[in-house]
This record gives sequence, C-alpha cells and structure tokens, in this order.
Amino acid sequence: MKNSILTTVVLMAIALTFSSCDKDDSPDDKNIKRYNVESGIITYSTTVSGKVLETVTAGSGTDLLYFKNWGALELANEERTETSVTTIPFTGQVIRDSKSIHNTVKIDNEMIYSVDYDAKKIFTQKEPLIEFMRLNDYDALEAGKKMLESLGGIQLDNEEFNGYDCEVWSVLGSKQWIYKGITLKIITTLAGITITKEATDIKFDVSVSDDYFKLPNFPTTPING
Repeated sequence: MKNSILTTVVLMAIALTFSSCDKDDSPDDKNIKRYNVESGIITYSTTVSGKVLETVTAGSGTDLLYFKNWGALELANEERTETSVTTIPFTGQVIRDSKSIHNTVKIDNEMIYSVDYDAKKIFTQKEPLIEFMRLNDYDALEAGKKMLESLGGIQLDNEEFNGYDCEVWSVLGSKQWIYKGITLKIITTLAGITITKEATDIKFDVSVSDDYFKLPNFPTTPING
C-alpha cells in the first residue's frame, strides 16, 4: 500500500513549529538547537479510529524517535496497520481493506529526508523552519511561534503527561503536549478519523548510536525538483 509520506511530512513540519530553542541560536549555525534536551530515545503507541460515511477505520502501531545534538539530528520511524470496513447501503455487502504503513523521516541539520518504501525512494527538502528564520532574521523560538500563530495555533494551559510538565497547543485539528520542544502526545482529528500518538517509554540524555540514523540505500529525489 502507498505510504502516507505527505501526511508524515506535514505533521513533522507542524511539530517543528514548537521547537523551544535558545534565544542566542543563529540561523547561520549548521547545528541549530531544536530541543532543550540534548538527546533521547522515545517509543510511542499509535491508535487510529473513526467513521467516514459508511466506512469504519481502526488501526494501531508503534513509532520510534531518536535524536541527538539537541535535535540537530533526529529520525522518526512509524509503523502501523489500518483496517477499513465499508458496509454498502441497501445490499449490506461488507468490504474489508487492510493496509500497512511504514514511514521514516530524518532531519539532519537543514535537510529533511522522507523515505517512501513502496517507491524505494528518499524525498528530500530543506527544513522550512530554518528558511523562515533566515528570511525574517528570527531565532528558532521566534520563528516557531510566528509559524504557529500563522496557522491559527492557540496555547492552552500546561498539563502534566507521564510526569512531564508540558505546554499544550491546539492547531489545525490537532492537540499537542510538548516538553522542552519535544512532542510527547498528539491527538489529530481529520475528516472523521482520529489518530492518537503518545509516548509510552521516554529516555532523555542518553547515548544514541549513529546506527539509528541510517536510511535505506534508496535514490534521493528533491521534492522541489
């Protein structure tokens, strides 16, 4: 089945707007600090549920996030299965469709790499937050706030999640719990489908091997040509 690369890239871009970086970060720095945690390995549990017209969708999976150098280098790997059951009106015929989704997105300083396992390609693009910083002479914190506001984002009261005091933001049909720039929980509802992803195992300030950031040996294709 075709992977949801576009969806993953969009969600990643939204998550980047919450980066909580130091004020003295410079847009010219090749290792811009995205998080206020030096390194981490986080496991997430994902559930999918909802109904659109006569189709009921359910799914589950596991995501892994690795990062080091304050988020200048990170890799997110998503694997889940989804099943859709459609009941045809009048006839009562039931059509069942199952698919597997596997996405990998890597950020290496200024570049984003999105792996399409079906096409066996890696799509690349420059990280939009840094471009926005340079165009407007913002640091990462200013750029993140401005991008969030432009999307209609609203900051809610802080909430605790798994023992961490998180900022809570609502934007584009999603609600995110963010700790020091890192999203620990996100609930997104779009067209009747709700995807909930929440951290189940969190390890901060640990050694993260370079092996975790390796990508498949696929050809690369720039998204913008």
